Amino acid sequence: MTVQQDIRFMGINALRAEYTNGTLTPMQVIETMLDEIGRLNPVINCYTTVIRETALAQARESTERWRNNAPLGLLDGVPISVKDTLMVQGVPFRRGSRATSEELMAQNAPVVDRVLEQGAVVLGITTTPEFGVGPITISPLTGITRNPWDLSKNSGGSSGGAAASVASGLACIALATDAGGSTRIPAGFCGVVGLKPTGGRLPTYPPNVAGALSCPGVIARSVHDASMVLQTLARPDSRDAEMMDAPPSDWLELRPGRAEDLRTAVTTDLGYAPRVSADVSDLVGNAVDRLRAAGVAVETTHPKIDNPIEIFNTLFRAGFGYALRNFTDDQYAAIDETLRATVTKGREITLHQYLEAQDARRALAATFARFFEEYDVLLTPMTSVPAFDADRWVPDSFQDMEDPRAWTPFGYPVNLIQCPAATIPCGLSKDGLPIAIQVIGPRFGEDKVLAMAGLLESLILALPQVPAAVANAV
Repeated sequence: MTVQQDIRFMGINALRAEYTNGTLTPMQVIETMLDEIGRLNPVINCYTTVIRETALAQARESTERWRNNAPLGLLDGVPISVKDTLMVQGVPFRRGSRATSEELMAQNAPVVDRVLEQGAVVLGITTTPEFGVGPITISPLTGITRNPWDLSKNSGGSSGGAAASVASGLACIALATDAGGSTRIPAGFCGVVGLKPTGGRLPTYPPNVAGALSCPGVIARSVHDASMVLQTLARPDSRDAEMMDAPPSDWLELRPGRAEDLRTAVTTDLGYAPRVSADVSDLVGNAVDRLRAAGVAVETTHPKIDNPIEIFNTLFRAGFGYALRNFTDDQYAAIDETLRATVTKGREITLHQYLEAQDARRALAATFARFFEEYDVLLTPMTSVPAFDADRWVPDSFQDMEDPRAWTPFGYPVNLIQCPAATIPCGLSKDGLPIAIQVIGPRFGEDKVLAMAGLLESLILALPQVPAAVANAV
Protein backbone atom coordinates (compact mmCIF):
# COMPACT_ATOMS: atom_id res chain seq x y z
CA MET A 1 0.00 0.00 0.00
CA THR A 2 1.31 3.47 -0.88
CA VAL A 3 1.77 6.29 1.63
CA GLN A 4 -1.23 8.05 0.08
CA GLN A 5 -3.37 4.94 0.55
CA ASP A 6 -2.12 4.54 4.13
CA ILE A 7 -3.37 8.04 4.91
CA ARG A 8 -6.62 7.72 2.96
CA PHE A 9 -7.72 4.56 4.74
CA MET A 10 -6.90 5.53 8.33
CA GLY A 11 -9.72 5.37 10.86
CA ILE A 12 -10.56 8.10 13.35
CA ASN A 13 -8.45 6.73 16.21
CA ALA A 14 -5.46 6.16 13.92
CA LEU A 15 -5.64 9.75 12.70
CA ARG A 16 -5.96 11.07 16.24
CA ALA A 17 -2.92 9.05 17.32
CA GLU A 18 -0.85 10.46 14.44
CA TYR A 19 -1.97 14.00 15.25
CA THR A 20 -1.19 13.52 18.95
CA ASN A 21 2.29 12.18 18.19
CA GLY A 22 2.95 14.84 15.58
CA THR A 23 3.85 12.23 12.95
CA LEU A 24 1.07 13.57 10.73
CA THR A 25 -0.84 16.84 10.69
CA PRO A 26 -4.40 17.50 9.56
CA MET A 27 -2.93 19.69 6.82
CA GLN A 28 -0.90 16.79 5.42
CA VAL A 29 -3.90 14.48 5.54
CA ILE A 30 -6.31 16.91 3.90
CA GLU A 31 -3.84 17.85 1.16
CA THR A 32 -3.37 14.15 0.41
CA MET A 33 -7.12 13.54 0.36
CA LEU A 34 -7.77 16.49 -1.94
CA ASP A 35 -5.04 15.34 -4.33
CA GLU A 36 -6.50 11.83 -4.41
CA ILE A 37 -10.00 13.21 -4.99
CA GLY A 38 -8.60 15.08 -7.97
CA ARG A 39 -7.12 11.83 -9.28
CA LEU A 40 -9.96 9.39 -8.58
CA ASN A 41 -13.18 11.41 -8.62
CA PRO A 42 -13.22 11.67 -12.44
CA VAL A 43 -13.29 7.84 -12.44
CA ILE A 44 -15.76 7.16 -9.61
CA ASN A 45 -17.81 10.40 -9.67
CA CYS A 46 -18.65 10.45 -5.96
CA TYR A 47 -18.20 14.20 -5.38
CA THR A 48 -20.35 16.81 -7.08
CA THR A 49 -18.54 19.71 -5.38
CA VAL A 50 -15.10 19.78 -3.75
CA ILE A 51 -14.68 22.75 -1.39
CA ARG A 52 -10.89 22.79 -1.55
CA GLU A 53 -10.13 26.22 -0.11
CA THR A 54 -12.58 25.82 2.76
CA ALA A 55 -11.18 22.38 3.57
CA LEU A 56 -7.61 23.68 3.55
CA ALA A 57 -8.57 26.57 5.83
CA GLN A 58 -10.25 24.15 8.25
CA ALA A 59 -7.17 21.89 8.09
CA ARG A 60 -4.84 24.78 8.93
CA GLU A 61 -6.94 25.64 11.97
CA SER A 62 -7.05 22.00 13.04
CA THR A 63 -3.28 21.65 12.64
CA GLU A 64 -2.74 24.64 14.91
CA ARG A 65 -5.10 23.22 17.54
CA TRP A 66 -3.30 19.87 17.58
CA ARG A 67 0.06 21.68 17.74
CA ASN A 68 -1.23 23.40 20.89
CA ASN A 69 -2.65 20.12 22.25
CA ALA A 70 -6.15 21.62 22.17
CA PRO A 71 -8.34 19.65 19.72
CA LEU A 72 -11.97 20.72 19.60
CA GLY A 73 -13.35 17.22 19.94
CA LEU A 74 -13.36 13.62 18.77
CA LEU A 75 -13.39 14.52 15.08
CA ASP A 76 -10.77 17.28 14.96
CA GLY A 77 -8.93 16.99 11.65
CA VAL A 78 -11.02 14.06 10.42
CA PRO A 79 -11.91 14.34 6.68
CA ILE A 80 -15.65 14.08 6.07
CA SER A 81 -17.94 14.20 3.04
CA VAL A 82 -21.53 15.47 3.09
CA LYS A 83 -24.37 14.20 0.88
CA ASP A 84 -26.14 16.68 -1.37
CA THR A 85 -29.34 16.32 0.66
CA LEU A 86 -27.75 18.11 3.63
CA MET A 87 -27.04 21.85 3.58
CA VAL A 88 -23.47 23.14 3.81
CA GLN A 89 -22.92 26.85 4.33
CA GLY A 90 -21.42 28.63 1.33
CA VAL A 91 -22.28 25.81 -1.09
CA PRO A 92 -25.31 25.42 -3.40
CA PHE A 93 -27.95 22.95 -2.17
CA ARG A 94 -28.69 21.22 -5.47
CA ARG A 95 -30.00 17.84 -4.28
CA GLY A 96 -28.81 16.23 -7.49
CA SER A 97 -31.17 18.31 -9.61
CA ARG A 98 -30.89 20.78 -12.48
CA ALA A 99 -34.19 22.28 -11.29
CA THR A 100 -32.76 23.69 -8.06
CA SER A 101 -31.08 27.02 -7.37
CA GLU A 102 -27.33 27.68 -7.43
CA GLU A 103 -27.77 30.04 -4.47
CA LEU A 104 -25.14 29.58 -1.75
CA MET A 105 -26.56 28.33 1.54
CA ALA A 106 -26.47 30.66 4.55
CA GLN A 107 -26.40 27.85 7.12
CA ASN A 108 -25.49 24.23 7.70
CA ALA A 109 -27.75 21.29 8.36
CA PRO A 110 -27.71 20.46 12.09
CA VAL A 111 -25.59 17.33 11.66
CA VAL A 112 -23.03 19.32 9.65
CA ASP A 113 -22.87 21.85 12.49
CA ARG A 114 -22.29 19.01 14.96
CA VAL A 115 -19.24 17.61 13.12
CA LEU A 116 -17.78 21.08 12.54
CA GLU A 117 -18.12 21.82 16.25
CA GLN A 118 -15.93 18.76 16.79
CA GLY A 119 -13.29 20.09 14.39
CA ALA A 120 -14.03 17.87 11.38
CA VAL A 121 -12.88 18.98 7.93
CA VAL A 122 -15.55 18.91 5.21
CA LEU A 123 -13.97 17.95 1.87
CA GLY A 124 -17.03 18.39 -0.30
CA ILE A 125 -20.54 17.39 -1.33
CA THR A 126 -21.33 13.87 -2.54
CA THR A 127 -23.66 12.80 -5.32
CA THR A 128 -27.26 11.67 -5.00
CA PRO A 129 -30.05 10.76 -7.41
CA GLU A 130 -32.41 13.67 -7.89
CA PHE A 131 -33.80 14.64 -4.46
CA GLY A 132 -32.58 11.27 -3.17
CA VAL A 133 -35.50 9.55 -4.85
CA GLY A 134 -33.98 6.16 -5.75
CA PRO A 135 -31.77 3.30 -4.51
CA ILE A 136 -29.29 3.93 -7.36
CA THR A 137 -27.16 7.06 -7.80
CA ILE A 138 -27.84 8.34 -11.30
CA SER A 139 -28.54 12.06 -11.52
CA PRO A 140 -29.31 14.45 -14.39
CA LEU A 141 -26.98 16.91 -12.66
CA THR A 142 -23.97 14.67 -12.05
CA GLY A 143 -24.45 11.47 -14.05
CA ILE A 144 -23.58 7.97 -12.80
CA THR A 145 -21.68 7.30 -9.58
CA ARG A 146 -19.68 4.09 -9.93
CA ASN A 147 -18.78 1.32 -7.52
CA PRO A 148 -15.18 1.41 -6.23
CA TRP A 149 -15.06 -2.40 -6.44
CA ASP A 150 -16.05 -2.56 -10.11
CA LEU A 151 -16.48 0.57 -12.18
CA SER A 152 -19.02 -1.15 -14.43
CA LYS A 153 -21.37 -1.52 -11.43
CA ASN A 154 -23.45 1.02 -9.51
CA SER A 155 -22.76 2.27 -6.01
CA GLY A 156 -26.32 1.98 -4.71
CA GLY A 157 -28.34 4.92 -3.51
CA SER A 158 -29.43 7.32 -2.69
CA SER A 159 -26.22 7.96 -0.74
CA GLY A 160 -24.13 6.36 -3.47
CA GLY A 161 -21.61 9.19 -3.56
CA ALA A 162 -21.26 9.10 0.22
CA ALA A 163 -20.59 5.35 0.32
CA ALA A 164 -18.22 5.47 -2.66
CA SER A 165 -16.26 8.33 -1.08
CA VAL A 166 -15.60 6.28 2.06
CA ALA A 167 -14.97 2.98 0.26
CA SER A 168 -12.45 4.55 -2.11
CA GLY A 169 -10.58 6.37 0.66
CA LEU A 170 -11.75 9.82 -0.41
CA ALA A 171 -13.31 10.51 3.00
CA CYS A 172 -12.94 8.92 6.41
CA ILE A 173 -16.60 9.46 7.27
CA ALA A 174 -19.66 10.41 5.21
CA LEU A 175 -22.79 12.15 6.40
CA ALA A 176 -25.78 10.75 4.52
CA THR A 177 -29.56 10.44 4.73
CA ASP A 178 -31.86 7.40 4.74
CA ALA A 179 -35.52 7.38 3.67
CA GLY A 180 -35.85 3.81 2.37
CA GLY A 181 -32.41 2.27 2.79
CA SER A 182 -30.50 5.20 1.31
CA THR A 183 -27.59 4.98 3.76
CA ARG A 184 -27.54 1.20 4.15
CA ILE A 185 -27.99 0.04 0.55
CA PRO A 186 -24.98 1.92 -0.88
CA ALA A 187 -22.87 1.08 2.18
CA GLY A 188 -23.66 -2.57 1.48
CA PHE A 189 -22.86 -2.30 -2.23
CA CYS A 190 -19.57 -0.52 -1.50
CA GLY A 191 -18.37 -2.76 1.33
CA VAL A 192 -18.48 -0.26 4.20
CA VAL A 193 -20.54 0.27 7.36
CA GLY A 194 -23.86 2.11 7.11
CA LEU A 195 -25.79 3.27 10.17
CA LYS A 196 -29.40 4.49 10.20
CA PRO A 197 -30.33 5.72 13.70
CA THR A 198 -33.78 5.66 15.23
CA GLY A 199 -36.10 8.10 13.48
CA GLY A 200 -35.97 11.32 15.48
CA ARG A 201 -32.68 10.47 17.17
CA LEU A 202 -30.77 13.06 15.10
CA PRO A 203 -31.94 16.59 14.24
CA THR A 204 -33.11 17.30 10.69
CA TYR A 205 -33.35 20.66 8.94
CA PRO A 206 -34.78 21.57 6.55
CA PRO A 207 -37.45 18.85 6.76
CA ASN A 208 -36.77 16.07 4.26
CA VAL A 209 -39.18 15.68 1.34
CA ALA A 210 -39.84 12.12 2.53
CA GLY A 211 -40.95 13.41 5.92
CA ALA A 212 -40.58 11.13 8.94
CA LEU A 213 -39.41 8.27 6.71
CA SER A 214 -36.06 10.03 6.41
CA CYS A 215 -33.30 10.66 8.91
CA PRO A 216 -29.59 11.49 8.76
CA GLY A 217 -27.23 8.52 8.53
CA VAL A 218 -23.53 7.75 8.91
CA ILE A 219 -21.20 5.82 6.61
CA ALA A 220 -17.81 4.68 7.89
CA ARG A 221 -15.20 1.96 7.41
CA SER A 222 -15.71 0.49 10.90
CA VAL A 223 -18.45 0.10 13.48
CA HIS A 224 -16.30 1.98 15.99
CA ASP A 225 -16.00 5.00 13.70
CA ALA A 226 -19.75 4.99 13.02
CA SER A 227 -20.39 4.83 16.78
CA MET A 228 -18.01 7.72 17.39
CA VAL A 229 -19.78 9.92 14.84
CA LEU A 230 -23.22 9.01 16.18
CA GLN A 231 -22.00 10.07 19.62
CA THR A 232 -21.21 13.55 18.30
CA LEU A 233 -24.43 13.96 16.27
CA ALA A 234 -27.08 12.99 18.83
CA ARG A 235 -27.58 16.43 20.31
CA PRO A 236 -30.69 18.64 20.18
CA ASP A 237 -31.14 21.45 17.68
CA SER A 238 -33.88 24.07 18.01
CA ARG A 239 -34.55 23.90 14.27
CA ASP A 240 -36.01 20.40 14.70
CA ALA A 241 -38.74 20.56 17.33
CA GLU A 242 -39.73 16.94 16.59
CA MET A 243 -36.36 15.47 17.57
CA MET A 244 -36.99 12.80 20.20
CA ASP A 245 -35.94 13.65 23.75
CA ALA A 246 -34.08 10.38 24.32
CA PRO A 247 -30.86 10.43 26.33
CA PRO A 248 -28.00 9.01 24.24
CA SER A 249 -26.07 5.97 25.41
CA ASP A 250 -22.30 5.98 25.59
CA TRP A 251 -21.88 4.21 22.28
CA LEU A 252 -18.10 4.55 22.48
CA GLU A 253 -18.05 2.09 25.37
CA LEU A 254 -19.72 -0.70 23.38
CA ARG A 255 -17.84 -3.98 23.29
CA PRO A 256 -18.56 -6.84 20.86
CA GLY A 257 -18.68 -9.32 23.75
CA ARG A 258 -21.84 -7.67 25.01
CA ALA A 259 -23.62 -8.94 21.91
CA GLU A 260 -23.17 -12.61 22.80
CA ASP A 261 -26.15 -12.52 25.15
CA LEU A 262 -28.45 -10.70 22.74
CA ARG A 263 -31.57 -12.62 21.74
CA THR A 264 -30.93 -12.84 18.02
CA ALA A 265 -33.29 -13.63 15.14
CA VAL A 266 -32.41 -14.08 11.48
CA THR A 267 -34.38 -14.20 8.24
CA THR A 268 -33.33 -14.17 4.60
CA ASP A 269 -36.74 -13.20 3.22
CA LEU A 270 -38.88 -11.48 5.93
CA GLY A 271 -41.61 -13.76 4.65
CA TYR A 272 -42.19 -11.84 1.42
CA ALA A 273 -38.92 -11.14 -0.43
CA PRO A 274 -39.59 -12.50 -3.93
CA ARG A 275 -36.08 -13.87 -4.43
CA VAL A 276 -32.61 -13.59 -2.94
CA SER A 277 -29.45 -14.43 -4.88
CA ALA A 278 -27.41 -17.46 -3.84
CA ASP A 279 -24.38 -15.24 -3.19
CA VAL A 280 -26.37 -13.18 -0.71
CA SER A 281 -28.06 -16.05 1.13
CA ASP A 282 -24.80 -18.05 1.33
CA LEU A 283 -22.72 -15.21 2.77
CA VAL A 284 -25.41 -14.12 5.23
CA GLY A 285 -25.69 -17.78 6.27
CA ASN A 286 -21.92 -17.96 6.77
CA ALA A 287 -22.05 -14.88 9.01
CA VAL A 288 -24.80 -16.45 11.11
CA ASP A 289 -22.78 -19.68 11.36
CA ARG A 290 -19.88 -17.67 12.78
CA LEU A 291 -22.19 -16.12 15.36
CA ARG A 292 -23.43 -19.54 16.44
CA ALA A 293 -19.86 -20.84 16.63
CA ALA A 294 -19.06 -17.89 18.91
CA GLY A 295 -21.84 -18.94 21.27
CA VAL A 296 -24.65 -16.66 20.11
CA ALA A 297 -28.08 -18.30 20.10
CA VAL A 298 -29.65 -17.39 16.75
CA GLU A 299 -33.21 -18.39 15.88
CA THR A 300 -34.56 -18.39 12.33
CA THR A 301 -37.74 -16.34 12.58
CA HIS A 302 -39.20 -12.94 11.71
CA PRO A 303 -42.22 -10.72 12.39
CA LYS A 304 -45.31 -12.03 10.66
CA ILE A 305 -46.00 -9.25 8.16
CA ASP A 306 -47.02 -8.73 4.56
CA ASN A 307 -44.81 -6.77 2.20
CA PRO A 308 -45.25 -3.12 3.28
CA ILE A 309 -44.13 -1.69 -0.08
CA GLU A 310 -47.53 -0.10 -0.82
CA ILE A 311 -47.53 1.61 2.58
CA PHE A 312 -44.05 2.92 1.86
CA ASN A 313 -44.87 4.00 -1.69
CA THR A 314 -47.97 5.92 -0.58
CA LEU A 315 -46.12 7.89 2.11
CA PHE A 316 -42.95 8.37 0.06
CA ARG A 317 -44.74 9.53 -3.09
CA ALA A 318 -47.12 11.78 -1.17
CA GLY A 319 -44.12 13.49 0.41
CA PHE A 320 -42.56 14.23 -2.95
CA GLY A 321 -45.87 15.30 -4.46
CA TYR A 322 -46.28 17.83 -1.66
CA ALA A 323 -42.65 18.99 -1.49
CA LEU A 324 -42.47 19.81 -5.20
CA ARG A 325 -45.98 21.27 -5.43
CA ASN A 326 -44.69 24.77 -6.22
CA PHE A 327 -42.37 23.73 -9.03
CA THR A 328 -42.85 25.78 -12.19
CA ASP A 329 -43.49 24.08 -15.52
CA ASP A 330 -39.85 24.68 -16.45
CA GLN A 331 -38.61 23.10 -13.22
CA TYR A 332 -40.94 20.15 -13.65
CA ALA A 333 -39.69 19.65 -17.20
CA ALA A 334 -36.08 19.68 -15.94
CA ILE A 335 -36.45 16.74 -13.54
CA ASP A 336 -35.81 13.17 -14.68
CA GLU A 337 -38.34 10.44 -15.39
CA THR A 338 -37.93 8.64 -12.07
CA LEU A 339 -38.60 11.73 -9.97
CA ARG A 340 -41.38 12.93 -12.31
CA ALA A 341 -43.18 9.59 -11.98
CA THR A 342 -42.85 9.72 -8.19
CA VAL A 343 -44.24 13.26 -8.03
CA THR A 344 -47.08 12.52 -10.46
CA LYS A 345 -48.19 9.49 -8.46
CA GLY A 346 -47.82 11.46 -5.24
CA ARG A 347 -50.16 14.17 -6.49
CA GLU A 348 -52.83 11.52 -7.14
CA ILE A 349 -52.86 10.21 -3.57
CA THR A 350 -55.98 11.22 -1.65
CA LEU A 351 -56.06 12.30 1.99
CA HIS A 352 -57.97 9.11 2.81
CA GLN A 353 -55.24 6.96 1.22
CA TYR A 354 -52.53 8.88 3.03
CA LEU A 355 -54.18 8.51 6.45
CA GLU A 356 -54.89 4.86 5.75
CA ALA A 357 -51.19 4.34 5.02
CA GLN A 358 -50.26 6.09 8.27
CA ASP A 359 -52.56 3.74 10.19
CA ALA A 360 -50.93 0.78 8.44
CA ARG A 361 -47.47 2.13 9.26
CA ARG A 362 -48.35 2.39 12.94
CA ALA A 363 -49.70 -1.17 12.92
CA LEU A 364 -46.48 -2.38 11.28
CA ALA A 365 -44.42 -0.57 13.92
CA ALA A 366 -46.49 -2.19 16.66
CA THR A 367 -45.89 -5.64 15.17
CA PHE A 368 -42.13 -5.05 15.21
CA ALA A 369 -42.31 -3.62 18.74
CA ARG A 370 -43.93 -6.85 19.94
CA PHE A 371 -41.29 -8.86 18.09
CA PHE A 372 -38.53 -6.90 19.82
CA GLU A 373 -40.02 -7.80 23.20
CA GLU A 374 -38.89 -11.37 22.43
CA TYR A 375 -35.72 -10.63 20.44
CA ASP A 376 -33.07 -7.95 20.80
CA VAL A 377 -31.95 -7.82 17.16
CA LEU A 378 -33.09 -9.11 13.78
CA LEU A 379 -30.55 -10.01 11.10
CA THR A 380 -31.41 -9.83 7.38
CA PRO A 381 -29.56 -9.44 4.10
CA MET A 382 -29.21 -5.78 3.12
CA THR A 383 -30.31 -6.32 -0.47
CA SER A 384 -31.44 -9.29 -2.53
CA VAL A 385 -28.55 -8.93 -4.99
CA PRO A 386 -25.01 -7.52 -5.15
CA ALA A 387 -24.32 -4.34 -7.13
CA PHE A 388 -25.42 -4.51 -10.78
CA ASP A 389 -24.79 -2.59 -14.00
CA ALA A 390 -24.09 1.09 -13.38
CA ASP A 391 -26.65 2.44 -15.84
CA ARG A 392 -29.57 0.31 -14.60
CA TRP A 393 -32.16 1.12 -11.93
CA VAL A 394 -33.25 -2.52 -11.61
CA PRO A 395 -31.10 -5.69 -11.83
CA ASP A 396 -31.78 -8.14 -14.66
CA SER A 397 -33.14 -10.76 -12.26
CA PHE A 398 -35.87 -8.34 -11.11
CA GLN A 399 -36.96 -6.91 -14.47
CA ASP A 400 -40.16 -8.98 -14.28
CA MET A 401 -41.21 -7.43 -10.96
CA GLU A 402 -43.86 -4.70 -10.95
CA ASP A 403 -42.20 -2.51 -8.32
CA PRO A 404 -38.69 -1.21 -9.09
CA ARG A 405 -37.78 -1.48 -5.38
CA ALA A 406 -38.46 -5.22 -5.28
CA TRP A 407 -34.73 -5.93 -4.91
CA THR A 408 -34.60 -3.79 -1.72
CA PRO A 409 -37.17 -5.61 0.47
CA PHE A 410 -35.10 -5.27 3.65
CA GLY A 411 -34.52 -1.51 3.48
CA TYR A 412 -37.82 0.39 3.49
CA PRO A 413 -39.57 -1.47 6.36
CA VAL A 414 -36.98 -0.08 8.79
CA ASN A 415 -37.89 3.49 7.80
CA LEU A 416 -41.58 2.78 8.22
CA ILE A 417 -41.07 1.52 11.78
CA GLN A 418 -38.37 4.16 12.53
CA CYS A 419 -36.01 1.62 14.08
CA PRO A 420 -32.20 1.76 14.06
CA ALA A 421 -30.25 -0.49 11.71
CA ALA A 422 -26.68 -1.02 10.59
CA THR A 423 -25.24 -2.83 7.61
CA ILE A 424 -21.91 -4.67 7.77
CA PRO A 425 -19.95 -6.26 4.89
CA CYS A 426 -20.00 -10.05 5.20
CA GLY A 427 -17.94 -11.09 2.17
CA LEU A 428 -17.54 -10.87 -1.58
CA SER A 429 -19.74 -12.44 -4.25
CA LYS A 430 -18.29 -14.84 -6.79
CA ASP A 431 -17.76 -11.76 -8.98
CA GLY A 432 -15.83 -9.94 -6.26
CA LEU A 433 -18.62 -7.56 -5.18
CA PRO A 434 -19.38 -6.76 -1.52
CA ILE A 435 -22.42 -8.31 0.15
CA ALA A 436 -23.80 -7.05 3.45
CA ILE A 437 -25.79 -8.27 6.42
CA GLN A 438 -28.20 -5.91 8.20
CA VAL A 439 -28.75 -5.64 11.96
CA ILE A 440 -32.13 -4.17 13.00
CA GLY A 441 -32.97 -3.26 16.60
CA PRO A 442 -35.88 -1.78 18.56
CA ARG A 443 -36.48 1.97 18.65
CA PHE A 444 -33.66 3.69 20.52
CA GLY A 445 -31.82 0.35 20.57
CA GLU A 446 -28.67 1.65 18.88
CA ASP A 447 -26.63 0.06 21.68
CA LYS A 448 -27.88 -3.40 20.70
CA VAL A 449 -27.47 -2.77 16.98
CA LEU A 450 -23.92 -1.49 17.33
CA ALA A 451 -22.91 -4.25 19.75
CA MET A 452 -24.10 -6.95 17.34
CA ALA A 453 -22.59 -5.13 14.36
CA GLY A 454 -19.28 -4.94 16.22
CA LEU A 455 -19.38 -8.65 17.00
CA LEU A 456 -20.12 -9.52 13.38
CA GLU A 457 -17.30 -7.25 12.27
CA SER A 458 -14.89 -9.06 14.61
CA LEU A 459 -15.95 -12.52 13.38
CA ILE A 460 -16.12 -11.97 9.62
CA LEU A 461 -12.97 -11.96 7.50
CA ALA A 462 -12.34 -8.31 6.61
CA LEU A 463 -12.63 -7.19 3.01
CA PRO A 464 -9.49 -5.89 1.28
CA GLN A 465 -8.93 -2.34 2.48
CA VAL A 466 -8.50 -0.91 -1.01
CA PRO A 467 -11.33 -1.90 -3.38
CA ALA A 468 -10.25 -3.57 -6.59
CA ALA A 469 -11.24 -0.81 -9.01
CA VAL A 470 -9.57 1.85 -6.86
CA ALA A 471 -6.40 -0.21 -6.44
CA ASN A 472 -6.16 -0.57 -10.21
CA ALA A 473 -7.02 3.06 -11.03
CA VAL A 474 -4.34 5.00 -12.84
